[in-house]
Amino acid sequence: MEPEALRTKIDGLVRAARARGAPCDWFESLYRDAAGRTELVPWADDAPNPYFVAGMALPGMPTGGRALVLGCGFGDDAEALADLGFDVTAFDISPSAIEGCRSRHPDSRVRYEVRDLFQLPDHYRRDGFDLVLEVYTLQAIPPADRTGGFGAVADCVAPGGVLLAVMRGRDDDVDADLEGPPWPISRVECGGFETGGLVLESWEDFTDGEDPPNRRFRALFRRRPA
Repeated sequence: MEPEALRTKIDGLVRAARARGAPCDWFESLYRDAAGRTELVPWADDAPNPYFVAGMALPGMPTGGRALVLGCGFGDDAEALADLGFDVTAFDISPSAIEGCRSRHPDSRVRYEVRDLFQLPDHYRRDGFDLVLEVYTLQAIPPADRTGGFGAVADCVAPGGVLLAVMRGRDDDVDADLEGPPWPISRVECGGFETGGLVLESWEDFTDGEDPPNRRFRALFRRRPA
């Protein structure tokens, strides 16, 4: 499918989902129709996200332990963490995406689960994770609907654990309800992680090498030890 046609398709799925009052439903529609074909999912590259991979070298990053991957898509980031020795749980709201993970990685050590970011199980928060990875998930949710997502992400970080977040970035004074997805995230919005009890340790604001280039943020937050 040509990029313009795929863009038009996604715009229609997003509008329909929002009209139903279920703004995250479009993920399942997209993954179901893609039937495992990465070329029909714009962010699926058959490889781990390079900005997440580079972020694993930041000072203070854990080198093992329990990890949680949000909105895991086809599982490339989750598999990369498992290869690094982490005990990984990865979820996506789309059953078709999770089915794709299990088909593509049949011998995986990763626990793939169908979960809604806004209705996570209590044990995610109770037990916590040493590393929570958020790559492009919140930016794919309309701004008016994602506010509570920042706290939900923060709640999953264990005492002493870290959140590594990679996202499209925008200035604080730019209208959040720009045409999307993705809907770029501001530094002010990321204050929701801090309201959730995390402390910012590292913030990078950079332009990627894509054509056309995009502004991106990569941030490391930590929950203080108990």
